Amino acid sequence: MKIYGKKRALEKLSGFRRSGRFPHALLFCGPKGIGKHVMADYAAMLYMCSENGTEPCMHCRGCTLAEQHIHPDVIFPVPAIEEIYRKPSNHKSMVDLMREFIASCYMKPVEGGVRVIVFEKLDELSVLMQNALLKFIEEPLEFNRYVFIAESRTNILQTVLSRVTAVDVDPADETELASALTEFGIGADRAHELYEMFAGNIGASVEYEKNGEDMVCLKSALRACDAIAAGKEFDCLQSFLALKTRDDIFETLGIMTDIFARAAALKSGVSTSGAYKQQTSRIASGHSLAAISRLYDEAVRLCGMSFTNPNVRLFAAECCGALFSAAEKV
Repeated sequence: MKIYGKKRALEKLSGFRRSGRFPHALLFCGPKGIGKHVMADYAAMLYMCSENGTEPCMHCRGCTLAEQHIHPDVIFPVPAIEEIYRKPSNHKSMVDLMREFIASCYMKPVEGGVRVIVFEKLDELSVLMQNALLKFIEEPLEFNRYVFIAESRTNILQTVLSRVTAVDVDPADETELASALTEFGIGADRAHELYEMFAGNIGASVEYEKNGEDMVCLKSALRACDAIAAGKEFDCLQSFLALKTRDDIFETLGIMTDIFARAAALKSGVSTSGAYKQQTSRIASGHSLAAISRLYDEAVRLCGMSFTNPNVRLFAAECCGALFSAAEKV
């Protein structure tokens, strides 16, 4: 397993192993594409490795099976629960299915002394499902270990957060990103541009490069922000007119609100290391904090209108006009 970036996360896990106090429950946090699932696999290998070193040995049976997702004691319950829930013959709620799964985990592991349960999308689970998990993780059986994955802590119950050890997943630096991209057939000449765009998020960089022709909303958002920063209203209008549906406009405006929020933070002296670095910098350098705040508020307002406006082209023109009016300096 080759891991790019994530230095602090890896050092944190190694430190746990050296201290002899490896947590029974880990939470990996970070945006989509940053490598949370890679770190979850790495942690599962650490739990299963027969060598008990500060890193997985990568060659024992536990490491090999865990890396390939075929270890009988490394379980990914959320996709299985969702699949059962969607079946027409199922008459149980997601909470009931979660409780049934939890009950099955009171049996001893199949192969050895440890079972690793990887809960994906923790921040998307309902309050009831998270509460069902609570006792399971606060009174763990000696053979159960837990790995959670989430994009944000915001929607996770504090009672759950207090019982896990959170590890933020770091992006790759530019050199690491370039090395990672070569494995996907992406040349080093694109690495700098993708690094500036996605700040070392390998997954987002690969998705954009491989599926860029289909990523109309992202491209429109970036072009619209560049147009606003440069004061080119016609270019901004063209970016919005490339969108075909109100859902597309909603998604585009959502990306733009993220950029405006980052620009406001940068303008206030807060370092921003996330995606859209170029657009964030251009908006921040070309507008006052008040203007950026108005841009953010206007984009949020337009997001709400995207569900009601009946004419896509007229609404695209309204978005452009409203954002340029908000960007006017006072």
